[in-house]
Parts: sequence; C-alpha cells; structure tokens
Amino acid sequence: MHIAVCDDNIADRKQTERLLGRQSDRIFKETGERIYIDSYGNVPAFLSYPQMYDGLFVDMVLEDPKGLEVAQLLVKAGVTSPIIMLSSSIDYKKAYEESDFRTDNIYFMNKPIRVAEITAMVDEIKKAQGDPIKTLELRGKDGTCYARGDDIVCVVKQGPELVLYMKDQSQVRIISDIYNFYDQCEIFPQICPITEKCLINVNHIVKNSMFSVTMDNDMAFKISLVYRNSIKEAREILSRQ
Repeated sequence: MHIAVCDDNIADRKQTERLLGRQSDRIFKETGERIYIDSYGNVPAFLSYPQMYDGLFVDMVLEDPKGLEVAQLLVKAGVTSPIIMLSSSIDYKKAYEESDFRTDNIYFMNKPIRVAEITAMVDEIKKAQGDPIKTLELRGKDGTCYARGDDIVCVVKQGPELVLYMKDQSQVRIISDIYNFYDQCEIFPQICPITEKCLINVNHIVKNSMFSVTMDNDMAFKISLVYRNSIKEAREILSRQ
C-alpha cells in the first residue's frame, strides 16, 4: 500500500507520518504487507505522479492552490483512490459542501488526528484497493483529463474532432476516429452508439423513443435504424453487472 501526505505544516506532516507508520506496523502484523509513505510539503512535487498512491492525505493552507483546489487537481489528474482532507485552519467539509466540486472518493478528517479515525481510514483505503474505479484518459486540446463512466453524457463528431459533453457541463475536444473512441469506451458499457456520428451514455437519458433520445443536458438526437437496439443492449449489459 502506497500513501502520500501533502501538508505545508511541517509538524502536522510529521505527526501524520508517525500515525501512518504505526498503521503500517498494524497492517504488517495482520497481513504481512507494509504501508509505504511519501511526504510532500509543496503541490508541484505532490502532483508529479499522484495516480500511484492508494490513499492521499491533504492539508494545504499557506499558499495557493489550497487543499480543496489540490483535491480538484488530483481528480482531474485521474486519481480515483481515497483523498482524505485533513481540516485544520480550513474546514474542508464545509468548503466542499459550498462548492460545485463533487467526487465520490473524498473523505474528511479533523486535526488533531485521532488514532481510531486513522485506523478506520487505512482500513477504508485497503478496502478500496480491491475495487478500483475505471477511468478513460482523454487527451484534449487543453490538456489531459480522466473520465469515469458517467462523467461523459454524449459524444458528437464534428469534422476531424470529437466533442465530449461532460456531466459538469464542460466540453472536451479530442482528435480521434469515433469508432476507435468507442472501442476505448469498452470499459464503460453505458456508452453506446446511436448514429455513426454520435455516442450517448444511457444513464443520462431522460426520454427516448424508437427514433429519438433526449439527454439530461437537454441535447436531443435522432437514432439511426441500424443502432435502434443499442440502448436496450447497453441497459441489459448494465443490469447484469
């Protein structure tokens, strides 16, 4: 198990390391495995390759980007492991609830950290190791991001580009053949074709008939005859999972 700590308070960072070290001893006695801990005091180094970690503890309060912004950068970089926000001078849970940022792999703890809480969190991280969240790398004009299955609402071919309409109402433009992109979406059975120029996510459908479909972003599309069974087939696959 690999865990990262990113904290710009040196004393707090060392204390979190010590607590995780004790958890490493516990895990080793129980399973024979070790927890490997990397510690960071600045964001650029922390973001060099965050996807390698099974759990990430964050509290950055002195300079921008601060803690919650760091969590957003982690998610954008494709981190699906638990991100644990350690509240000290910033109440991250309150800030998160008041923001538009949403992710299902964020957790909140208060400082000073209690042994029982970090024990439960390490157990949660270990549990999450066995259930990785699948993501798809999207190399767009404005950089690379990582999408989970239901992050994508629909995909429309426009000239040489594919325009991906995302759940957060953003758009990602990539240069790709729509057939190749659909092959990449094999990990997401909810994505299916409805024409030769359009893919949709069946989990974002609000209304559909045999020949048309309306998505929850208010976009509507015609369904080609050759693809009229695609939505039904995608839903059947999802129902078996």
